[in-house]
Amino acid sequence: MIFLVFLISFFFNFVHAQAVPVTPESQQFYYSPRGMSFVPSLTKPGLIYQGQLYSGKASLDYLIAKVNVPECYLEYIDYKRNRTWATVLTFVGTATSIVGLIGTNENRNINWYLLSGGILISGTSAILNAAAAQHLREVAINLDQLKNRTGMIYFPKQLGLRIPLQF
Repeated sequence: MIFLVFLISFFFNFVHAQAVPVTPESQQFYYSPRGMSFVPSLTKPGLIYQGQLYSGKASLDYLIAKVNVPECYLEYIDYKRNRTWATVLTFVGTATSIVGLIGTNENRNINWYLLSGGILISGTSAILNAAAAQHLREVAINLDQLKNRTGMIYFPKQLGLRIPLQF
């Protein structure tokens, strides 16, 4: 039973990987030493602007209002729209999967239609989250391009902490 659920989820991940080609640029950080940098993370992405990390609705709203660039604002609106729908679909997909696993008949057998529908809805929310992160990355790229700065696109081999020391 668990193997079948694992197999179905593996199949959906395989189909998604084949349908959306992964480019090296889509998985990389965007770093600009003087402008705005994009920082992807597991929970929610963020932006670094003038040495401060902005992550979360309130701080990103403040940053976008502070920058006051229309192109960045439009990308940020798309980010919020995708993020909101992804949150709603995650909740609906999880609830549908749980109801499908518990069963809807008197014998409490698994309802495969609800379970597969919940997995499909959860996969859609993952795609929307990835699109939202890409919109937030575009905010950083647009700001640098509008201010005639060129950031570096790179993939760090190691993550570390740098502490500036002055003697």
